[in-house]
Amino acid sequence: MAVAGGLLAGVMTVVGMAILIYRRRTTGPVFSATTPMDKVMYAFLAAVIVLGMWNTVAGSILTVGGDYNYREGVSVWYRSFLAFNPDASLMADAPLGFQLHALVAFGLFALWPFTRLVHVFSAPLGYLTRPYIVYRSRDVQLGSHRPRRGWDRVG
Repeated sequence: MAVAGGLLAGVMTVVGMAILIYRRRTTGPVFSATTPMDKVMYAFLAAVIVLGMWNTVAGSILTVGGDYNYREGVSVWYRSFLAFNPDASLMADAPLGFQLHALVAFGLFALWPFTRLVHVFSAPLGYLTRPYIVYRSRDVQLGSHRPRRGWDRVG
């Protein structure tokens, strides 16, 4: 169940990222606001996602790399890493795909503060209370007209 759900989430993430990059490339104002760091971040993000999906497919479905159980190696290493007491031997025994996944993820976390990903730490709570924006046309034919000044004569 976890493998199927993880693969489905991974595929949806890849599709979402493809849509995001397509929009960035085809929408003029968005394309002009794209920085080189955005492109680097997309490369790292895509690599982390694809490597994670590869590890899921290769390790769980295709059983590439022998009989490696990531729950006894990488998972334990990750918990020890989060406890600030990493055991490198657990990751040294992991297949190359898991090692690359962790290495590229570390690179992504190092890039994080210098990219637009930093915005995940800000909640747009002001949007809940801001007033509505009313757009009015300045085109005379659409019924709008130039505002009258106090000193202008009527008629």
